[in-house]
Amino acid sequence: MKVKVNTRTLVLFEGARVKNALLRYFTVKKLDKRLIDTVEVHDSFGHVLDHDAPLSDGKQITFELNTQTDNN
Repeated sequence: MKVKVNTRTLVLFEGARVKNALLRYFTVKKLDKRLIDTVEVHDSFGHVLDHDAPLSDGKQITFELNTQTDNN
């Protein structure tokens, strides 16, 4: 199935969940996978999605990666 994460279309397996899409996206973009747990994911209507939420073909999800670090 195809899922759009931010502006990138990804091909995922049937039954994939939000966390699977994030893992694929972070892998393709060569981002630190440890940051996956820190992102808040939204659907195309702006609703917050749990990382265990199921996805369906054509679903669009977005997130913003907070690149600020706490220096404390």
